Amino acid sequence: MAVERQTNVQDIESIVCRLKDVIAVSVVADDNGDVAEIHVLTGSSRPAKQVVRDIESAVMARLGVVVDHKKISVAQVADNLPSQDHSRLKFADVSISINGSRTEATVHLNKDGAVFAGSASGTSSPVGQMKLIANATLYAIEESGLSNCSFVLEDACEATVGGRRAAIALVNMISDRGEDLVTGCALIKQDVWIGVVNATLDAVNRRLTALPGR
Repeated sequence: MAVERQTNVQDIESIVCRLKDVIAVSVVADDNGDVAEIHVLTGSSRPAKQVVRDIESAVMARLGVVVDHKKISVAQVADNLPSQDHSRLKFADVSISINGSRTEATVHLNKDGAVFAGSASGTSSPVGQMKLIANATLYAIEESGLSNCSFVLEDACEATVGGRRAAIALVNMISDRGEDLVTGCALIKQDVWIGVVNATLDAVNRRLTALPGR
C-alpha cells in the first residue's frame, strides 16, 4: 500500500528515531513528495520485522500516514562488539580538489600502519561531494584487499538523529553469494566529510576479512 498523503520526511525521521533501538533513520521522498524509502539502522536486540511493525504503527498513530512495509529497510548492528578488532580499517584523511566543474575526492584509510587510498571524481554539489567521498572510501577498502566483495554505493546522505547531525551510507555488497544491502551511520562531530567516511566504514567494516600475515 502506498503512502496515502504527503508529509514532511523530517517529521517521519523525528518519529522513527525515537523508537526503541533505533540508531539512525533516513527517509527518501519521490518526485511527488511521498515516501519512497525508509532506511533504518538499529541494534540487534529485536527482530527486524518487529522494528518495521513499530515504524508502521508509530507513523500511522502520530501522522495518520500509512507506509507500505516494503518501503522500509532495516539494517542491524551487534549490540555487544569486541573491544578490539585489528582487522578493521580506520579513517586517516579525506580531501577534495575542485577543477572547474569537476571535483575529485581522495580518502586514505589506515590499518595497522598500512595506508590505503581511493579516489572518485564527479560533480561538485554538496550532495555530489558526499557521494564522491563515500565512493572514494569504497575504492580505498577495495585497495586494501580485505574483502572479496565488490561495492556499489546506493546512497550517501545527512540525517538528523535525536537533534544531532549524522551521515548515513547505503552500500550494496556484491559477492558470489549474491547481493547484500548494508547501512552505516556516523555522527558528524567535526565535518561532514569525515562523517561520510566513517559511515561508509561502519556499513562494511564488520564484513571485512583480515589479510593473511597482517
